[in-house]
Amino acid sequence: MKTQPATQRENIEKNLLKLLPDESLLIAIENRQLVGMAALDLDRARLMAMYLDPKAAHADATRRLVRAVEKHARSFGIGRLECTVKPQAWSFMEKLGYQATVTAGEGEPVTLARDLVEDAEDWQRRVAELHRELGIPSNYGVRYRLRMIPENTDCLSIGADIFDRDIQLDRAAADAWKAMKTDAQRSNIELQPVSGFRTVAYQAGLIRKKLNANTPMGRILRSSAAPGYSEHHSGCALDLTTPGVSPLSAEFSMSRAYEWLKARAGMYGFHESYPNNNRHNIDWEPWHWCYHRHVDPRTT
Repeated sequence: MKTQPATQRENIEKNLLKLLPDESLLIAIENRQLVGMAALDLDRARLMAMYLDPKAAHADATRRLVRAVEKHARSFGIGRLECTVKPQAWSFMEKLGYQATVTAGEGEPVTLARDLVEDAEDWQRRVAELHRELGIPSNYGVRYRLRMIPENTDCLSIGADIFDRDIQLDRAAADAWKAMKTDAQRSNIELQPVSGFRTVAYQAGLIRKKLNANTPMGRILRSSAAPGYSEHHSGCALDLTTPGVSPLSAEFSMSRAYEWLKARAGMYGFHESYPNNNRHNIDWEPWHWCYHRHVDPRTT
């Protein structure tokens, strides 16, 4: 095997380290065999590279892999995807809806693009319209590395929050929450819910309230997720506090409850979404914990 120059290896490793947290390195598997992969550059909204094993991949694998990349891009709010392909792949990409954007010389690579909005779901279009209305940057998802989250339609009540409002969670998250709360009580820790499931409309209302108070949009988006991107839409996120601590404040990070969550919450599937200096550039929210289902790899 030919050894790559050190600088080239370093560039590859750097790009991979950037792709993996964004889940932007997609792979195609057929019959438990890796047959291809594709890389998405979120910042430039480009299909960076794609490879398929000509001996193992079926003819439809390329189409499915491209569509998977498009779906992933759309989840970050990207409305237009570009790629540069060799002349022999031009015709195939045109069949997938891509059109040339730059005239290329004979035999030269050609740059193509496709509008992703036409395949967006209705709720995704409504979120985009809402963002335009509120003045949220069109590249919000990419800038903050947050993906769109549909509203959960199968939540159930877990009782009242500290403001005596009914609070709802996804069914699996509700079961995990009850078990975690009970375990905390055994350690003389009282976990109190402040907020659970929220609709997109509710989240938009929070943004409008801050705008009406003349808070700059940049400041707002460091402390509140844009509507359509909040983990609360999933019904899996909980804002928590404990007696004697002001809700939704950094004070929670100095409580016994927070220390207990840091040590034990993962056992129940809950994780701190926005720790200090997080990759989303969102203010530290020690009170915000989200349930992530445990996936059995045999079912995927």
